[in-house]
Amino acid sequence: MLPAGHRCGQMHRHRGFTVALVSRCGLTCDTAGSRLPDAADRTGFMPIAVISMKKTAPLSIRALAAATTGVAGALAAGLVAAPVAAQDLLRGETVLERPRPEVEQLGMRAGSFLVMPRLEAGATYDSNVFATERNTRDDIIAVIRPELDVRSNWNRHALNLSAYGELGRYRDHSRLNYDDYRLVLDGRADVWRENTLEGRLFHRRSHEGAGDVDTQLDPTLTVGVVEPVVYRVSGGELAYTQHFNRVRARLSGLASYYDYDDAKLAGGRTSPEDDRNRWSYGTALRVGYSFSEGYEGFVQGAYTWTRYDDSTKYGGIDRDSKGYDIGAGVAADLTGLITGEAFVGYLRREFDSAALGDVDGLAFGGRLNWAVTELTAVTGTVSRHVRETRAAQGARSASSYTRTVYALGVDHELLRTVMLNGRLQYRTDDFNGIDRFDEVYTAGVGATYQVNRYLYVTGGYTFETRESDTAAGYDDNLFFLRLGAQL
Repeated sequence: MLPAGHRCGQMHRHRGFTVALVSRCGLTCDTAGSRLPDAADRTGFMPIAVISMKKTAPLSIRALAAATTGVAGALAAGLVAAPVAAQDLLRGETVLERPRPEVEQLGMRAGSFLVMPRLEAGATYDSNVFATERNTRDDIIAVIRPELDVRSNWNRHALNLSAYGELGRYRDHSRLNYDDYRLVLDGRADVWRENTLEGRLFHRRSHEGAGDVDTQLDPTLTVGVVEPVVYRVSGGELAYTQHFNRVRARLSGLASYYDYDDAKLAGGRTSPEDDRNRWSYGTALRVGYSFSEGYEGFVQGAYTWTRYDDSTKYGGIDRDSKGYDIGAGVAADLTGLITGEAFVGYLRREFDSAALGDVDGLAFGGRLNWAVTELTAVTGTVSRHVRETRAAQGARSASSYTRTVYALGVDHELLRTVMLNGRLQYRTDDFNGIDRFDEVYTAGVGATYQVNRYLYVTGGYTFETRESDTAAGYDDNLFFLRLGAQL
């Protein structure tokens, strides 16, 4: 998990272990697990897999932690149980999902609901808090992450509530302090045996920080934006899944509203950001046919449209747009050890203003989960989406940018209570309408030690570098260590 600061992301739990996974959307993912894209930010099918240290990507992958000297010493001293024989993986199960009853979070019963609170606290060292190419500045950030999950325990249907917060306090650069949170209420109605109706309401507060494509912070306090720009996203999603023998169809719809606070400038001035406020809508349909055991062919399509409150309010350009993408692919389950899917298609986005050029091109995406052994799993993802931006170059303004992400991860169970991991990612941002192309490389290693079912330690290291033909590049190193407690 990448540390806090201008980083976002969500700590996910897999059978008692804190694991850094991919999410899409600021602090956390309001549409995670959905086939419907976040219409405000992108046109595309699959949830994006991002391990961004800087706030250049609304959702981030965070590397799992590196084992600390104390943990290593405990292992060496024999204070932790030696490796045990790995139990057989179930079909489609990965090492992260394997049951570990000795360390799994129990939670507290409240009628037919299970309440699972969690608190994580620690520190992060950031070698380049402003994501600058020269004259870098480092800092230590104290981070607190409270989290609460409430899950129903019913034979049919489901209702869940998730609340997550992240508070970051910088030792030397207090103007970078932030308070982010996310609330999600979701449910499922089992209409018939294999047909379901799912709904989700979400609200989150997040921020744009150093390295963001739309908000480059000024470390000198003389010009430009001097504090992270705060914004909120609220919305909902509804999806229906229908099975017809070998055919499976899923229809979904999403609406979300983005609301931006004023940007704080040097000298105590402010710059209004409400011309960025917008509604985004989308609908998606996927139909799959199981033509052989373990194989499904599918076609899918999505239509999205974005409506700004008034993007011309301060002399700006009308940024209202609409877009669609279509594709076809195959999902496979090979003996339960290798599962995944891949698709290829076409995407297009059209803007109401003639000053912003339309975008079209190749759409593709995929994911792969490979249980290499009973103790090691490899995951891979690739995705492409069109995203909103205000980036400009002289008198020209970008209509959007096309983000392509390739990510690879490895998770290894060293002991029943120690999980190691590594992450690699390559990301490109190709700006449409201006001459700018960014490349971002990210690598992370880490580990999590589950002391018992109530306590765990996680820490790690992540390196990120950005190369750009017009924007400033940067290198950044992050080290973090945290202690987590759960009931």
